Amino acid sequence: MKFRFIVILFSVIIFSCAQKQESIQSAPEVRLNSPVYLQPDTTRLILSDYIPQYKSIRKIHSSKNLKIIWKPGADTAYLIARKNLAPVENLRIRTNTEIIDIPLFRSTLQKVEFRLPDPGQYRRVALKANFTGWQTVPMKKDNKVWIYTTLLDPGQYPYLFVADGHEMLDPQNPFHVPNGLGGQNSVLKIDFNNDKRPWLDYGNILSGGFSLKVKNPVDKLLIYFDNHLLDNEIKITRDSIFVPLSTHFSGYHFLRIYGYNKFGRSNDMIIPLHDGRIITNSDELSSFDFRKMIIYNIMIDRWADGNSANNRPVRSDSVLPKVNFMGGDLWGIDKHLQSGYFDSLGVNTLWISPLMRNPEGAWGHWPKPATKFTGYHGYWPVSNIHIDSRFGSEKILQQFLNHAHARHLKVLLDYVANHVHKLHPVYQHHPGWFTPLRFPDGSLNLQKWDEHRLTTWFDTFLPTLDFSQNKVVEVMTDSALYWLEKYPLDGFRHDATKHIQTAYWRTLTRKIKQRIQRPVFQIGETYGSPQLIRSYVGSGMLDGQFDFNLYDAAVRCFAQSGKYAPDLAGALNESLLFYGCHHLMGNISGNQDRVRFISYASGDVRFDEDGKQAGWDRHIRVSNDTAYRRLALLHAFNFSIPGIPVIYYGDEFGMPGANDPDNRRMMRFENHWNQHEKELFHTTARLARMRSEHMALLYGTTQIKIRNKLLIIRRKYFNETYTIRINPHPFEVHNLKPYSYEITWN
Repeated sequence: MKFRFIVILFSVIIFSCAQKQESIQSAPEVRLNSPVYLQPDTTRLILSDYIPQYKSIRKIHSSKNLKIIWKPGADTAYLIARKNLAPVENLRIRTNTEIIDIPLFRSTLQKVEFRLPDPGQYRRVALKANFTGWQTVPMKKDNKVWIYTTLLDPGQYPYLFVADGHEMLDPQNPFHVPNGLGGQNSVLKIDFNNDKRPWLDYGNILSGGFSLKVKNPVDKLLIYFDNHLLDNEIKITRDSIFVPLSTHFSGYHFLRIYGYNKFGRSNDMIIPLHDGRIITNSDELSSFDFRKMIIYNIMIDRWADGNSANNRPVRSDSVLPKVNFMGGDLWGIDKHLQSGYFDSLGVNTLWISPLMRNPEGAWGHWPKPATKFTGYHGYWPVSNIHIDSRFGSEKILQQFLNHAHARHLKVLLDYVANHVHKLHPVYQHHPGWFTPLRFPDGSLNLQKWDEHRLTTWFDTFLPTLDFSQNKVVEVMTDSALYWLEKYPLDGFRHDATKHIQTAYWRTLTRKIKQRIQRPVFQIGETYGSPQLIRSYVGSGMLDGQFDFNLYDAAVRCFAQSGKYAPDLAGALNESLLFYGCHHLMGNISGNQDRVRFISYASGDVRFDEDGKQAGWDRHIRVSNDTAYRRLALLHAFNFSIPGIPVIYYGDEFGMPGANDPDNRRMMRFENHWNQHEKELFHTTARLARMRSEHMALLYGTTQIKIRNKLLIIRRKYFNETYTIRINPHPFEVHNLKPYSYEITWN
């Protein structure tokens, strides 16, 4: 790999372009403006996403390659891409008091054709894919070929043809992957053009500045100090670039760097600064730096029973014990917090399941064995502002938060906004605030996850709120704000994000910025294409979402066969392209809606069976000890890549389980672990400490490749280089034992 050097020198951060009446505003904890991913033609920009007081805006401008349509005082601007638009442009917004700059990314959409030859045997053919929400879209026949044309970004796209009602793989495409339901999907792979785009890497910190290594020519660099584009003249020569910067500024700030050439934009870089110095020690990072987070996911009822006096399972023969309340509560979590469990594991953020009051009775139905369910999980609220007494009280919640913060742990609350239980007073008194359960033809709008994702009900007793109504948005966002205003929580994990209109998320985020005087982290849950997931992330919306597509690729690679390693490498490249190289997406080890990874890896749950039914039919255990090593590979992968590692409780030691509810067993602690589980816990803890201590894993560049059957990830931050070599195969590869990894630093 050939690199050339670009040298950036620090001197003075006095922006010559700024007028006397304008200043660059830097909050104590800087929130960086997220880039705008432009459409090929017209992009609608909501200005209040970036400037809540948008009426103070007096000018918006960019390069001549972008037409801007905006009326002063309006909250919406339209950006129209012209022919010579660069891969990265800048949008400058001037208010009465400040200058704000926003990076703009040219669309990477490409025209793609799906083709199915047909000599005349099919009457009707359709396509279904992740980018269609797995809904069928009709194909048109041209001569003897069925064709569907669309625009797609570089990436990997699973799809199927549906010919006369029957699903089929693409007979002309050799690439296919398991669909998690016992079948296969064809996969379209669109090149990322990585070999021609610029690649930026860290060089050295020098006297007065630092150097960057560059692979492939760079036509231009855009360098941002927090949310202000440095307007000093940047001259790119064969050997160097000089950017006058300043060391005056005190406090916490960031440099962001984007480059491009005619083939596209480079990887992005973020460099944290403190008092004008480049931070090279993770201990100097702000305590509010979200990139430092390592999240541990707790289901309260299934963690630990710390107060048996509040145990109140539903007394009914119609409810089996596996889906009843088991007694876990905030007292139990607080007890293990104070005993040092989370300290020994190395996590620094706890995500707890919903605390809101749930119904007392049993609801729903599972046929075999017949059972109803209780609200032990917390996702059936009958109140949005009261704590369920089976989980705790206001006093213990405050005590738990105080103890967590004293140990430098953040706490995220799982919040349910999409629906309520039908016993909720809001549904009782305002039925018009909810979407209809039935369609005009009388059929049920039930579990239509994609075709009616903004109106569908999750169950007949869980009415979905209609967030197309402004009144509903205002009232329900205030309910969410109640938790942040009353308790010192550090953020939310939001349930069912894609099922809620963006107006809700924008309103909630705006209120948080205006009413909560501390950093608040928001992460969402969306199953779908990267395009859909990204549409909820950014300034004015959520900070991140869980990267389920990357997780699925990791499961295929580590739990099934190393032959899927190239797909995992592609999925990681896709993630970096869609969400940025320093994103805040969650990289999960599992969750409450999936079969436990270790049970797939051990073969105790098959990929071709119903994961939920498996948990009812038999006791799932770990019958193959190699599964512990495979789970260690997943942890090592998650702790090595950009994003936020998220450990689902029990995955730190390898607790088995099929799908819901078997993946929600009562937590076991060390005195009940076998030797394999103890070793895996210590491996997970070592990985967590390594993640926290090294800047290369928090702010480094990322490269992933397949070499000699090994999956290799390289992270670099100035003089610190991290390399992990992973063998996901059941045989030895280049001195790496089966299902093992090797980490080197230099």
